[in-house]
Amino acid sequence: MTKKDFVDFWIKQLTAAGIKIFPDDFLENFETTLKNIPAKTLIPGSELFGTYEVITTDGEVIANAENYTEAKYYVYASQQRKSEIKFPTDKSVIPQIVKKYEQYIDNLISEISKDFKKKFPDTKETSPVSEILKIINLVRY
Repeated sequence: MTKKDFVDFWIKQLTAAGIKIFPDDFLENFETTLKNIPAKTLIPGSELFGTYEVITTDGEVIANAENYTEAKYYVYASQQRKSEIKFPTDKSVIPQIVKKYEQYIDNLISEISKDFKKKFPDTKETSPVSEILKIINLVRY
């Protein structure tokens, strides 16, 4: 098995199992509203007076989040490149939602890394986890 075969295997396996979508698959029964955002990738920006900017990769400011966790919510939700995102009406649940998503990503990273070490025990190459996550459009901050 080559590294490329390994990447292809994991992409097929994750796709077949169904990749969870943020925020939809993590909202449970929380009441939400729709927020309009550009259908672009968002990234966390600078902290300004206790709030965090959420910006496009072009540098356009989209929102000012009350904290870094809320900024990550915007970033994770933007990965689907939709012009609307579901946003919890009660902002106090955002840390819980983001934490569940990050645990999901961390578990994927752990599984892929363990399998890579098992299949390539003598390699000095780095695990292709970030490549796999990028291909399946998942991000972790």
